[in-house]
Amino acid sequence: MDQEKKDYWMKELKPYRFRIIWTTLFFLLALLLLWIGFGKTLVLLIFATVGYMIGKMRDEDLDIYSLIDSVRSMIGI
Repeated sequence: MDQEKKDYWMKELKPYRFRIIWTTLFFLLALLLLWIGFGKTLVLLIFATVGYMIGKMRDEDLDIYSLIDSVRSMIGI
């Protein structure tokens, strides 16, 4: 695909980007639930969340306390 076509499709799909992202995310979650079951999917999501948090700490040079504060603000505690 040349750059013109990519730019065209990006412009056309931009208003729908969050619908596409969330639909894909929940479709993959449903597939995981069907293939490996609820418990294993839950463990997988927990490990992925912990991995994301560790990566965020390393990327932004955060300590554990600032990470806990950011999580608390996200969930409203």
